[in-house]
Amino acid sequence: MVHEAGLLVTLIHLVDRIPVPASACSEAVKRERGRPRVYSDQLFLKALIIMIVRHLHKVHELLQALEQPTPEMQALRSLLVDQNGRYPSRRTWERRLRALPSTLPAQIGCLGRHLLSMVLPVLCPTAGRAAALDSTVLAAKGGVWHKKHRDAGEVPHTAIDTEAAWTKSGWHGWVYGWKLHVAGFATSEPCFWLPLAAQLT
Repeated sequence: MVHEAGLLVTLIHLVDRIPVPASACSEAVKRERGRPRVYSDQLFLKALIIMIVRHLHKVHELLQALEQPTPEMQALRSLLVDQNGRYPSRRTWERRLRALPSTLPAQIGCLGRHLLSMVLPVLCPTAGRAAALDSTVLAAKGGVWHKKHRDAGEVPHTAIDTEAAWTKSGWHGWVYGWKLHVAGFATSEPCFWLPLAAQLT
Protein backbone atom coordinates (compact mmCIF):
# COMPACT_ATOMS: atom_id res chain seq x y z
CA MET A 1 0.00 0.00 0.00
CA VAL A 2 1.40 3.37 -1.05
CA HIS A 3 1.55 5.99 1.71
CA GLU A 4 -0.63 9.05 1.11
CA ALA A 5 2.46 11.32 1.22
CA GLY A 6 4.04 9.53 -1.75
CA LEU A 7 6.21 6.68 -2.97
CA LEU A 8 9.37 7.93 -1.27
CA VAL A 9 7.67 7.89 2.15
CA THR A 10 6.45 4.34 1.44
CA LEU A 11 9.99 3.31 0.50
CA ILE A 12 11.41 4.76 3.71
CA HIS A 13 8.75 2.91 5.73
CA LEU A 14 9.97 -0.34 4.13
CA VAL A 15 13.51 0.21 5.41
CA ASP A 16 12.29 -0.78 8.89
CA ARG A 17 11.39 -4.21 7.49
CA ILE A 18 14.90 -4.92 6.17
CA PRO A 19 16.60 -7.61 8.29
CA VAL A 20 19.77 -6.56 10.11
CA PRO A 21 22.94 -8.44 9.10
CA ALA A 22 24.40 -10.74 11.76
CA SER A 23 27.71 -8.86 11.47
CA ALA A 24 25.99 -5.64 12.57
CA CYS A 25 24.61 -7.37 15.67
CA SER A 26 28.00 -8.82 16.60
CA GLU A 27 29.68 -5.43 16.13
CA ALA A 28 27.12 -3.84 18.45
CA VAL A 29 27.93 -6.45 21.11
CA LYS A 30 31.71 -5.96 20.72
CA ARG A 31 31.53 -2.16 20.86
CA GLU A 32 32.40 -1.37 24.48
CA ARG A 33 34.83 1.56 24.48
CA GLY A 34 33.78 5.10 23.69
CA ARG A 35 30.37 6.70 23.63
CA PRO A 36 27.60 4.23 22.68
CA ARG A 37 25.70 4.89 19.47
CA VAL A 38 22.38 6.61 19.99
CA TYR A 39 21.01 6.18 16.46
CA SER A 40 20.74 2.97 14.43
CA ASP A 41 22.34 2.41 11.01
CA GLN A 42 18.78 1.99 9.69
CA LEU A 43 18.05 5.66 10.33
CA PHE A 44 21.04 6.77 8.23
CA LEU A 45 20.16 4.26 5.52
CA LYS A 46 16.80 6.02 5.26
CA ALA A 47 18.58 9.36 4.90
CA LEU A 48 20.88 7.94 2.21
CA ILE A 49 17.88 6.69 0.20
CA ILE A 50 16.26 10.13 0.42
CA MET A 51 19.48 11.74 -0.79
CA ILE A 52 19.78 9.33 -3.73
CA VAL A 53 16.15 9.68 -4.84
CA ARG A 54 16.11 13.47 -4.45
CA HIS A 55 19.64 13.94 -5.88
CA LEU A 56 20.98 15.57 -2.72
CA HIS A 57 24.79 15.41 -2.53
CA LYS A 58 25.60 17.06 0.80
CA VAL A 59 24.20 16.83 4.33
CA HIS A 60 23.21 20.51 4.35
CA GLU A 61 21.16 19.89 1.18
CA LEU A 62 19.37 17.01 2.93
CA LEU A 63 18.63 19.12 6.00
CA GLN A 64 17.37 22.03 3.88
CA ALA A 65 15.06 19.69 1.97
CA LEU A 66 13.68 18.21 5.18
CA GLU A 67 12.84 21.73 6.42
CA GLN A 68 10.47 22.31 3.49
CA PRO A 69 6.84 22.63 4.69
CA THR A 70 5.44 19.97 2.35
CA PRO A 71 3.48 16.92 3.57
CA GLU A 72 6.10 14.60 2.06
CA MET A 73 9.07 16.27 3.77
CA GLN A 74 7.24 16.54 7.09
CA ALA A 75 6.47 12.82 6.92
CA LEU A 76 10.09 12.01 6.03
CA ARG A 77 11.45 14.14 8.85
CA SER A 78 9.22 12.30 11.34
CA LEU A 79 10.74 9.01 10.11
CA LEU A 80 14.29 10.21 10.82
CA VAL A 81 14.01 10.29 14.60
CA ASP A 82 14.84 7.51 17.03
CA GLN A 83 12.40 5.73 19.34
CA ASN A 84 12.81 8.55 21.89
CA GLY A 85 11.95 11.27 19.38
CA ARG A 86 15.54 12.54 19.07
CA TYR A 87 16.84 13.96 15.80
CA PRO A 88 20.57 13.79 14.88
CA SER A 89 22.68 16.95 14.80
CA ARG A 90 24.34 18.03 11.57
CA ARG A 91 27.72 16.75 12.81
CA THR A 92 26.19 13.35 13.59
CA TRP A 93 24.61 13.19 10.11
CA GLU A 94 27.98 13.90 8.49
CA ARG A 95 29.93 11.43 10.61
CA ARG A 96 27.50 8.52 10.38
CA LEU A 97 26.74 8.96 6.65
CA ARG A 98 30.50 8.98 5.99
CA ALA A 99 30.81 5.63 7.81
CA LEU A 100 27.70 4.06 6.23
CA PRO A 101 29.21 2.75 2.94
CA SER A 102 31.30 0.15 4.77
CA THR A 103 28.09 -1.46 6.08
CA LEU A 104 26.19 -1.45 2.77
CA PRO A 105 27.61 -4.68 1.23
CA ALA A 106 26.47 -6.72 4.24
CA GLN A 107 23.05 -5.04 4.19
CA ILE A 108 22.61 -5.65 0.44
CA GLY A 109 23.51 -9.32 0.82
CA CYS A 110 21.25 -9.77 3.84
CA LEU A 111 18.29 -8.15 2.08
CA GLY A 112 18.84 -10.16 -1.11
CA ARG A 113 18.98 -13.49 0.72
CA HIS A 114 15.91 -12.57 2.76
CA LEU A 115 13.90 -11.72 -0.38
CA LEU A 116 15.15 -14.86 -2.10
CA SER A 117 13.91 -17.04 0.78
CA MET A 118 10.47 -15.48 0.31
CA VAL A 119 10.44 -15.78 -3.49
CA LEU A 120 11.85 -19.27 -4.08
CA PRO A 121 8.88 -21.21 -2.63
CA VAL A 122 6.43 -19.49 -5.02
CA LEU A 123 8.52 -19.81 -8.20
CA CYS A 124 7.41 -22.16 -10.93
CA PRO A 125 9.50 -25.38 -10.74
CA THR A 126 10.37 -25.07 -14.44
CA ALA A 127 11.51 -21.45 -14.24
CA GLY A 128 15.10 -20.93 -15.33
CA ARG A 129 17.39 -19.71 -12.57
CA ALA A 130 20.95 -18.44 -12.62
CA ALA A 131 23.49 -16.50 -10.60
CA ALA A 132 25.15 -13.60 -12.39
CA LEU A 133 28.16 -11.41 -11.66
CA ASP A 134 28.65 -7.89 -12.95
CA SER A 135 30.65 -4.81 -12.11
CA THR A 136 30.53 -1.11 -12.86
CA VAL A 137 33.09 1.67 -12.57
CA LEU A 138 32.41 4.59 -10.22
CA ALA A 139 34.52 7.68 -10.82
CA ALA A 140 35.93 9.31 -7.68
CA LYS A 141 34.77 12.81 -6.88
CA GLY A 142 37.19 15.59 -6.14
CA GLY A 143 39.59 15.11 -9.02
CA VAL A 144 42.38 12.71 -9.95
CA TRP A 145 45.45 11.84 -7.91
CA HIS A 146 48.04 11.68 -10.70
CA LYS A 147 50.89 9.18 -10.58
CA LYS A 148 53.60 11.82 -10.22
CA HIS A 149 51.89 13.24 -7.14
CA ARG A 150 51.11 9.78 -5.72
CA ASP A 151 54.76 8.69 -6.10
CA ALA A 152 55.91 11.89 -4.41
CA GLY A 153 53.36 11.48 -1.61
CA GLU A 154 51.78 14.83 -2.48
CA VAL A 155 48.04 15.49 -2.39
CA PRO A 156 47.33 18.66 -4.45
CA HIS A 157 44.07 19.40 -2.62
CA THR A 158 41.98 17.86 0.15
CA ALA A 159 39.03 16.95 -2.11
CA ILE A 160 41.02 14.15 -3.79
CA ASP A 161 40.03 10.62 -2.76
CA THR A 162 43.40 9.12 -1.86
CA GLU A 163 41.91 5.63 -1.35
CA ALA A 164 40.69 5.37 -4.95
CA ALA A 165 42.80 3.88 -7.75
CA TRP A 166 42.98 3.61 -11.52
CA THR A 167 40.91 0.98 -13.32
CA LYS A 168 40.14 0.33 -16.96
CA SER A 169 36.65 -0.16 -18.37
CA GLY A 170 35.86 -1.33 -21.89
CA TRP A 171 33.15 1.33 -22.08
CA HIS A 172 34.61 4.24 -20.09
CA GLY A 173 38.34 3.67 -20.65
CA TRP A 174 40.70 4.55 -17.80
CA VAL A 175 38.89 5.84 -14.71
CA TYR A 176 40.24 7.00 -11.36
CA GLY A 177 37.83 5.70 -8.79
CA TRP A 178 36.23 2.49 -7.58
CA LYS A 179 34.59 -0.61 -8.98
CA LEU A 180 31.32 -2.01 -7.63
CA HIS A 181 30.92 -5.78 -8.01
CA VAL A 182 27.44 -7.28 -7.60
CA ALA A 183 26.34 -10.92 -7.52
CA GLY A 184 22.67 -11.44 -8.35
CA PHE A 185 20.02 -14.12 -8.67
CA ALA A 186 17.98 -14.07 -11.89
CA THR A 187 14.97 -16.00 -13.17
CA SER A 188 13.37 -16.34 -16.60
CA GLU A 189 9.68 -16.72 -15.68
CA PRO A 190 8.76 -14.40 -14.14
CA CYS A 191 11.72 -12.29 -15.19
CA PHE A 192 13.40 -10.52 -12.27
CA TRP A 193 16.68 -10.36 -10.40
CA LEU A 194 17.78 -9.89 -6.78
CA PRO A 195 21.16 -8.70 -5.47
CA LEU A 196 22.84 -11.35 -3.31
CA ALA A 197 26.21 -9.77 -2.55
CA ALA A 198 28.13 -6.60 -3.26
CA GLN A 199 31.72 -5.49 -2.86
CA LEU A 200 33.49 -2.20 -3.55
CA THR A 201 37.13 -2.36 -4.66
